[in-house]
Amino acid sequence: MRTGTPDRDDAEELFAADVDGLLRAVALAGAQVRATAEAVREGVLAPLADLRPRSVVIVHGSSEVSHRAAELGVATLAARVDVPVVTGPVLPGWVGPLDVVIVAGEDAGDMALADAAARAQRRRADVVVAAPIAGPLQDALGGNGINLSPRFDIEPRFRFVGFVAALLAVFGALTQVRVTGPVPALDDLADALDSEASGSHPSRETFHNRAKSLAVRVQGRPVVWTSDSPAGSVLAAHAATCLVGLAGIVGAVAELGDVARMSRLLESRPGGAPAADSIFYDPEFDGPAQDPAPRIMVVSTARREWYTRQRVMGLGDVDLVVGADAADTTPQNDGQPWDDRRPVPGEDPVADGPGDLLDFLVVALRVEMAAVYLRLIGNTVQ
Repeated sequence: MRTGTPDRDDAEELFAADVDGLLRAVALAGAQVRATAEAVREGVLAPLADLRPRSVVIVHGSSEVSHRAAELGVATLAARVDVPVVTGPVLPGWVGPLDVVIVAGEDAGDMALADAAARAQRRRADVVVAAPIAGPLQDALGGNGINLSPRFDIEPRFRFVGFVAALLAVFGALTQVRVTGPVPALDDLADALDSEASGSHPSRETFHNRAKSLAVRVQGRPVVWTSDSPAGSVLAAHAATCLVGLAGIVGAVAELGDVARMSRLLESRPGGAPAADSIFYDPEFDGPAQDPAPRIMVVSTARREWYTRQRVMGLGDVDLVVGADAADTTPQNDGQPWDDRRPVPGEDPVADGPGDLLDFLVVALRVEMAAVYLRLIGNTVQ
């Protein structure tokens, strides 16, 4: 019997503190994607192959997790497909037999999902269900609909990646819909997520563990999450929500322009006392220390890293959170330092696309794992 705060780099203590099994649950992100890929191979989505829908409608009900997943899907896919993509908490009144409706959520008792499924079927729309089929939702479906529901139980807060994979699978199955730009294969996405989970395993020390390193960066100091793209902003909101919900770490989400204005305001503060952690700081001579300025966490991708760094120069204490590789040198860029990796001529470094989903989902998993570590470190081992 032992009490105390678990050591961040002691795997046994972390596992002992994890009475809710969060470490295992968060590491199943890749498994969620593989389950969706297996459903696709089994032909679950085959009925969509010959469809040329008027629109694709994503109904997320009251779930914040599926809501953010739908927003990420719209931000990365809507501009790259030649059909309208609509998302909302309820089914729009204009939906009819020419539309595809995706019902996504983690609560089978959510009446908004059940109502959307029932009304969509009455209007003869094609319904794909990316939610547990039980209770009111099962009754509303009446044995109909395309079943893309989760194949194993998992903590609902960790279903973000699974929802995005389901959306990606649906658009991949709509072979009559044109998609521009590269689209990651589900198996490749699962491999990347498994690699991220392995690299952030509890047995790996903080210096070699991206999730633990991120946890250190956001602990004990105000944090503002931001991005310079719509999809990145969705991930920024997801990060702030995960950290406050799982670990009680309060952070803000802001547009990059507002963050720049905040930085200028902080620079113009009167007083200018040195930070309390400065080796030259002495409260007897320097007076009370100012509150530390917020750390700015900027979500980006490897493809647009150079562009993003140009935009955030001079904003103070900035961390760039990049999915595929957060280091300054990466195999994907032939070992070049980030400041030598200019955008390739002809590429659009600004617009989000389906090819960015791999980076963004790796960031989502890293943040979720960091939040779990912070929760465990704050727990007491009984």
